[in-house]
Amino acid sequence: MKNSRPLLLSRPAVISALVIGLVLVVGTALLSAVSTRAVEIAGARVGHARTTLLQINQLLATMIDAETGQRGYILTNLEKYLEPYNSAKARITDELGALDASLADSPEQTASLAEIKSLTTQKFAEMDRTIALRHNSVGAALNVVGTGEGLVTMDALRKKVHVLEQNELAELNMRSALAARHARESQLISLGLITLAVALGLTGARLLILRVRELEDLITVCAWTNRVKYEGKWVSFEQYLHKRFNLRFTHGISEEATRKLMLEEVELHAGSRKPVNSATPFPSPEGSATRV
Repeated sequence: MKNSRPLLLSRPAVISALVIGLVLVVGTALLSAVSTRAVEIAGARVGHARTTLLQINQLLATMIDAETGQRGYILTNLEKYLEPYNSAKARITDELGALDASLADSPEQTASLAEIKSLTTQKFAEMDRTIALRHNSVGAALNVVGTGEGLVTMDALRKKVHVLEQNELAELNMRSALAARHARESQLISLGLITLAVALGLTGARLLILRVRELEDLITVCAWTNRVKYEGKWVSFEQYLHKRFNLRFTHGISEEATRKLMLEEVELHAGSRKPVNSATPFPSPEGSATRV
């Protein structure tokens, strides 16, 4: 015997489908929000790394400008050649401060920056000394330059800046790869949720179509008794619906039936109040004598 099934879908099935759909919608929304936030954070970190790289390159360019201005002044003794030097000296403190703030979350980079600060101080001290000597004698200034002190300091500064730049490039590559990985993971999870939602939707549609097809089947009903033929037996319509669709029934009385019953009751009472005709003899029981 087939198991009885609800007419369309049972209440637990409908509730389960709604819960699953709600979970998928909420899960997709949360995943989208988390993924968007992760991408924003990764993008901000990549942008921060790029800004730091620009600051590192600007610092080195500033030191080169200062050295160029120093050499031009020593060779020509013209004040206009000191403009790059003075400009570089004026902005070096701000550039070091900005770079220090950008590298605050990296102890290793901060230690390298401290060495760079020390080297920039030494380099400016050497350049200030040669410029002061050039006011009196070009020979004295060239003698200081000839010692190679400034060259050694500048080479050490370039190496430290190069190390700082390489570390920041490595950090940039790592953060870019991490952002790309997060994006791929989020995409795969989103595709999985969408696939699951589509599969559940198709399954639900298929069940509904099959249910509708079952309901479209012809039902054999007795023309005299209105009983339904189900699994080779004639059962009442209530029994058929209960066995096939697990429906339960309660009974009442319609307005039309109520009026009909009331009319029959009135006619019954009216017939019971008719007078008895005395001319009509009562029939006597069979086999008994007639009473005189």
